[in-house]
Amino acid sequence: MTLLCARLSRWALWEDTNGQASLTLHTSENTSAVSHPSVQNDLARSIKPGWRRRLDLFGRAAAETLTQMITPADNPHIVFCSRHGNINRTVKLLHQVATNEALSPADFSMSVHNAFVGIASINWSITQSHTAIAAGNDSLIAGLTETICQMMATQSPVILCYVDLPLPDVYTNSFAEPQTGVAFAMRLDPDKAITPEPPGIGKALTFSSCGADQAQATATSPYDQIKNLTAFFTSPSARPLTLGSSTTAWTLSRHD
Repeated sequence: MTLLCARLSRWALWEDTNGQASLTLHTSENTSAVSHPSVQNDLARSIKPGWRRRLDLFGRAAAETLTQMITPADNPHIVFCSRHGNINRTVKLLHQVATNEALSPADFSMSVHNAFVGIASINWSITQSHTAIAAGNDSLIAGLTETICQMMATQSPVILCYVDLPLPDVYTNSFAEPQTGVAFAMRLDPDKAITPEPPGIGKALTFSSCGADQAQATATSPYDQIKNLTAFFTSPSARPLTLGSSTTAWTLSRHD
């Protein structure tokens, strides 16, 4: 079994349930901070105003977690993933088509799946590649797989960013999903030799891939996977965690 090694230098989680939002940030110095951005206008203050005006809650929530991963003079790869994408803009566009209204150019351009990560790259002058992924219920695992592969191939930092908001009312009877908005970001740095954590470098992690049977047995929703991940990162115990999709699973181990 091949073990892939990495350092988790920081992660951030934003959640919003019925307007009650919280932002949790964990850094490489093992410090945690929880804030409560109450409204959309509290988010994404690090985005330049001209770009920030183009972002709705979907983009601002993603930006709020992504900005926590960026360091000065940074140039990381970014993997952005979402199950539904900016579906509120998409539904608005479909309604405009159905009612013969003129399509909003802003909504049209920002409904493209990689629109947010493109703005993020411009805002932070990131010239490394960015990747946008949508893989249904497997979106987070697909994004994690891409993040690990890019980190190993380039031997450079890769940031994973995931975001989804509650579905519009028209989809309520079609999908049984938590009515919680979530944005999550984590930064992986390469580490060729896993050792206990040096100051300021981050937690030492190993990743091992699992077979399809175990993948399907452990498959859950992206939201549940994110909650399991953050619990795994902060738990006093270092028991391994397996995250699965319909075809792929990863077992994560901590080396505190």
